[in-house]
Amino acid sequence: MRGMARQAPPADRKASPKCCSFCFVVIVSLVVSIVLVWFLEGVDYKGDDVNFPPYDCSSDVKVPNPIRTDVKGMAIDDTTFDCPGKIPEHWPHTDGAPVKALRLFRTTQPGWDEKTISQFRETLALYTRRTGAKVLVGTQITCSELADDNDWLHTLKLLRALNASHVLGLAVGNELDQLASKESTPKECVKNMWSGSYLLNKLLARVKDMRQIPGFDTVPVTTVFTAGVVWNTMGLPFVDTPEAGVNTFFTQVMQKEPHWAFTFNFYPYFDPTITMDPDGVHCNEAIKKCSCFDNGGCLNLFSMIQARKSMTQLTGDPNARLWVGEVGWSAPKASTLHTAMEWCADFSGYKMFYEYYKNFLAWDLSLGGADEDSGGGPEMVFYFSMRDSANFGNEEHFGLIESCANTTCKLSRARLAAGRAPTP
Repeated sequence: MRGMARQAPPADRKASPKCCSFCFVVIVSLVVSIVLVWFLEGVDYKGDDVNFPPYDCSSDVKVPNPIRTDVKGMAIDDTTFDCPGKIPEHWPHTDGAPVKALRLFRTTQPGWDEKTISQFRETLALYTRRTGAKVLVGTQITCSELADDNDWLHTLKLLRALNASHVLGLAVGNELDQLASKESTPKECVKNMWSGSYLLNKLLARVKDMRQIPGFDTVPVTTVFTAGVVWNTMGLPFVDTPEAGVNTFFTQVMQKEPHWAFTFNFYPYFDPTITMDPDGVHCNEAIKKCSCFDNGGCLNLFSMIQARKSMTQLTGDPNARLWVGEVGWSAPKASTLHTAMEWCADFSGYKMFYEYYKNFLAWDLSLGGADEDSGGGPEMVFYFSMRDSANFGNEEHFGLIESCANTTCKLSRARLAAGRAPTP
């Protein structure tokens, strides 16, 4: 009856063991549910207090007329991980063109403690709130499931800290088509990645977790591969071998994920097919083909056109979402350059670096007149990178800034006048 208090049992009456067990299970389930709701939805989420002044590098070199910088972003390299408060707010060498997108490969660095991870997360979140930038958030896929799952927990925290309004997409894994080529990779790991569907299963699990966060139900999802997956495909749209089962992966994931984006990294810098000029001394023709972004013969666009064709062959849609995960140039010479171009000093010189970067900022994202035949150009592109960094211990110099300590950009009039960069 309404208003009547429920009668309490006598004080000496004991609950049955079965009742106690049931109550315990209910309480534990309730606690777990509350924790999951708080973790995934970010109820009353409060991050650490961080503050840092705006950062931009200075230079006496200017790049004229950058365009479409609203759909061009910068990749955060391993060096910049150590100084997240020094992410440029404007494109270096421009008159204030704002950076509106960032690409993040993962959310932690080896050896970081929880405080450092939290500070990085909150610094990045503050940057996006201050600038309005969006982040392509990456989470790692490796041979260690324990490490991958730990990274994912931190990635979820970052997604909550950013919230959907500052998340461009979720990238699960990077360049896994190259996994088998690394000497340190166990064969069993490669087998598990592809025939064991480790990448596919982890991606689907990550997406399921992300979709539970309010506002993330339509956030695009991707896995980033190198441009090598569109060549030597044996008639298939993409490479599909025991070492890189990319075509099968794409086919399976697109059956389950309606918000998929194809993302590839393009690096003419490492193209093994380019050669020295006939005199054997210069590489002017290679420099010309590698630095341009305005016609289908430019190596940057040549591979993008092929990627678009492969996507259309697989999906039947000439306008499927295409992102460019990385483009960039190294000056001085990267220690990882092992083509004929390692013998041409001008190829990795500061003048070439400037031309490449200038032409990238002037690029309208079309495919150089080939759009009508092969589909549209990319929707979003990322430049690699902010600062010089190492690649598995090998020195590379793709950064627009040299180090966290620098207040100046890499390029200067003096360096352009010198032309060639010193050998590292």
